[in-house]
Amino acid sequence: MQLRVEKSIAITLASELVPICAELLMDYMAKRNGWIKMPKEFEQIRQNSNLSDSYVLAYEEENRILSCLMKSLFPGDTAKELKQFDNEFLVVKEDEKLDFVDLYLSKKLGGNLFYLFDKIFNATNEDQEIARKELEALSEDEKREIFLSMQLFFAYIYAYFYNHIALMVHGQKLTTLVPLALKGNQKAFCKAIQVDRNILTGHPYFRDTYARLQTGENPNFLADITSYINRPPIQGRIEYPALYMLFSILDGFKWLDDIKASEILDLYNEMGLDGEQNYIEDENSVVKKRIEYRKKQKTGF
Repeated sequence: MQLRVEKSIAITLASELVPICAELLMDYMAKRNGWIKMPKEFEQIRQNSNLSDSYVLAYEEENRILSCLMKSLFPGDTAKELKQFDNEFLVVKEDEKLDFVDLYLSKKLGGNLFYLFDKIFNATNEDQEIARKELEALSEDEKREIFLSMQLFFAYIYAYFYNHIALMVHGQKLTTLVPLALKGNQKAFCKAIQVDRNILTGHPYFRDTYARLQTGENPNFLADITSYINRPPIQGRIEYPALYMLFSILDGFKWLDDIKASEILDLYNEMGLDGEQNYIEDENSVVKKRIEYRKKQKTGF
């Protein structure tokens, strides 16, 4: 049996991650006809923090993505602070674990992820000027720590989001596709860059391979790459994008097939992200949509 996080942690993290991931998916599907791109506010932070496209290196191993988050939340002695969290979590009663993790993350993030990103999207010029002055008042060491924490946090957000778009669209995460591509799997190479084009510029192997192909080394492979570059990851309409994002994230935690439909229904309706017109009323609908999701992973979107 594959290792996985506890169910309570999976549900809590899903409740934190699904709203922002679903918002990104719905927004850019509507505006870009299936092409997926991060909002300009994220892109600005990525450039200002000097993260650039280097986050794609995390796709080589899934633990690297989680490590980015842990190091951003625990910038001091990460291993020691994680051990302390683990010890505290173990003594919490089973029916209180969900609230414990939720409260813990809220303290670390100053609110949930959706609230945090809402502040970023709605920051006024005055807010930005105040933040700039506060940053300038810090010592160089403090500035470096803040920039490193920002780099790591947004590396996590970028890698996590695209990783689960790949799982939704191709049935495999980028943390599976990229290692396969590094071993010479051309199909995996094409699928990976279709989901996140930054891989072509941020990963040395992909960048060098693509540059070499321009010289005529393997025209068929180059044609395949071009075809995938020109093809949006999501080509059809997704009626319930937030539900599919929830499926993908639970799938990533290896809990999708083992969590009851009633639990998924409660979690989905509590978030209310697909609007009243797409409100799901019964468990049978969840079961049908889960089957549909699995089918689309094999046949494509």
